[in-house]
Amino acid sequence: MLIMSNNIWKCDDNLPSWKERGGDCSAEVRVKGLLRVYRDLLPDVLGLQESSVKMATLLMAGLADCPDGKGGVARYELITGGDTPIIYRQDKLKLIESGFFRYSETIPGLPCEYNNGETKSYCWGLFEDRETKARVAVTSTHLWWQSHEKVPGSREAREYQIRQAAAKLEEVMKRYDCPGVLMGDFNAAADTFAIAATKELGWRDAHDIATGDRDETRGHHWCDRTWYGRRDDGGTFDRAIDHILLKGEKPGAVKYFRRMNEEWYDPISDHYPLYIELEL
Repeated sequence: MLIMSNNIWKCDDNLPSWKERGGDCSAEVRVKGLLRVYRDLLPDVLGLQESSVKMATLLMAGLADCPDGKGGVARYELITGGDTPIIYRQDKLKLIESGFFRYSETIPGLPCEYNNGETKSYCWGLFEDRETKARVAVTSTHLWWQSHEKVPGSREAREYQIRQAAAKLEEVMKRYDCPGVLMGDFNAAADTFAIAATKELGWRDAHDIATGDRDETRGHHWCDRTWYGRRDDGGTFDRAIDHILLKGEKPGAVKYFRRMNEEWYDPISDHYPLYIELEL
């Protein structure tokens, strides 16, 4: 099972700074690049972050006639989940149950608000493989983004949010006696409160347990309302903020940990698509 996480940059219209440089960051243009990735790799479960309604609509239209590489068509369906929806292959997976939760703006004991534009949330689905009947619970989430220096309590806010997402997923895993995948844009690197919390709860990063090749880059570059550019060194994995975490999987289940980070993708989103092969 190929599982992918991708923050696709919520920007529907072309912006003045891009127009001045002869660029186009509209959803219509950037979704073409996203579809190039998705139609090539054919993820079984795709967790998105920063997805607008317009972008999700364009993506589903572009995936409607997607060849499966075997003479047939991959049939994709959407689990609506605010800015964090899940797209999955309905021809391979049966959706048993799903849900959506938007994080609260305020958190008990913290001084500020931690959900800009109501964009931070999680979406989950319980899937059953149509052939093997194996089940897996999957969550796509996007955590609060500001630094603790700019917005006091930000580190604690991300920890609070990831604990909420993990608690719901673990409840589903327990009911269906299956492994879980918790993925998304955590806005948190390896040495942060949020990642420490997931480790405390028994979750492990797919990067660390992959038996095959693993990407060692940061997976994040400059692409915003002003323009885009690639960092000279690309950064290293210890500074990565996009993660795919697992719990309850069998030993050796993660076959590889990869990113699609070719240069042509740089104006599509500031986050490179991250994906793993998981054996259920």
